[in-house]
Amino acid sequence: MKFSGIKNYVILFLTLFGLSLMLSSGCKKDKEELSLSILLPEAEYSAGSQFLTIKASGDWTLTIGSSGTSSAEWAWLTSYSSNDRQISLRGSGNASNIALNWDENDSQDLRSCILTLSSKGERVQQNFSQKGSDKIGGIATELKSDKLTNWLELPATKEGDGLYFITHSATIGGKYGRNYSFYWDPKALVAHWVAYPLNRGLISSGSRTDLWDLNPKVPRQYQPVLLRGYSGGSFQRGHQLPSADRYSYEANVQTFYGTNITPQRGALNENIWATLETTVRDWSKNLDTLYVVTGCVIEGSTEFVNDNEGKKVTVPTGYYKALLGYKQNASIGGSTKGFVGIAFYFDHKGYSNDYTTMMKQSMTISALEKKVGVDFFVNLPAKIGADLAQKVETGIDPFWK
Repeated sequence: MKFSGIKNYVILFLTLFGLSLMLSSGCKKDKEELSLSILLPEAEYSAGSQFLTIKASGDWTLTIGSSGTSSAEWAWLTSYSSNDRQISLRGSGNASNIALNWDENDSQDLRSCILTLSSKGERVQQNFSQKGSDKIGGIATELKSDKLTNWLELPATKEGDGLYFITHSATIGGKYGRNYSFYWDPKALVAHWVAYPLNRGLISSGSRTDLWDLNPKVPRQYQPVLLRGYSGGSFQRGHQLPSADRYSYEANVQTFYGTNITPQRGALNENIWATLETTVRDWSKNLDTLYVVTGCVIEGSTEFVNDNEGKKVTVPTGYYKALLGYKQNASIGGSTKGFVGIAFYFDHKGYSNDYTTMMKQSMTISALEKKVGVDFFVNLPAKIGADLAQKVETGIDPFWK
């Protein structure tokens, strides 16, 4: 009997202990599981958005609040069901359809906000920050190079030469892509060269905007302000990428940045140089793409003019164009896979304005490289091989005649 009583007691104890474990486990299971994940806790100064990950077992509220003295008006929440700017949203259960959005930061100061997720008396918080702008009034505060690409129009660049590779993109003919690149000299305040592709589609349609402006990618102190003409000499504001080569509005506006302009004598700019620009456009219309490098030479220059703020701008001693044409399945460049090349050089002076004189200034790409010390079309060998690239650069195809 005693043994049986002990046995029943043990069974009762184990039963009660098991029930206690179940109750304890049930309490833990009912405890709220709450988390908020932000993939990008710090964003760049430009406007943007990102989706958040919410994990919750019940109803919740997500709110954006200020951080210290920093207002949170620049950030807001949206969901699949509503695109309205909201600082608080409610939901239930797990969610990944809530977006955190933010405006562009026009200030140079970092700004922050706090996201608070609350549910059943529990809450978790996450900080979100946005870097200060690298621009003042829309103009860059730091001069820096863009990343180099393998575009065929590009010449070689050099490390440590004090020049900066900068490129612009734009919507042209309904498509967004590269507009032009340039190699900027912050001391001379001119681009040593401007490189760009050209064809019918890139010329597009529209008209000249004449919206002279500052380049937003170059600090004001390192670029000429040319809202009006130069002072200190009778020089015109000469485009390196011609306005008439880009008639789509956004692309044309970018041709009127002071970084695309050099002080050019009217005797050259309005005459044989304009004839060359027109001829280049005509050639491009008979090619799939014409890759163009327009440049100026400042070595040996002792002449300067002033921009609208009194900064000195070096007057070039000469101008050139290097051209690489391409047409697929055509008679041109039959032995060079459709590629042909030619180059031109002009001293900074007036010339007889006729086609014959213009062609007398032509030369091979290789000859121009030796003359101005620039290695043109450095990405061509990777496209067709070093031997064929050399053949393109040392010959002039009948196409150009």
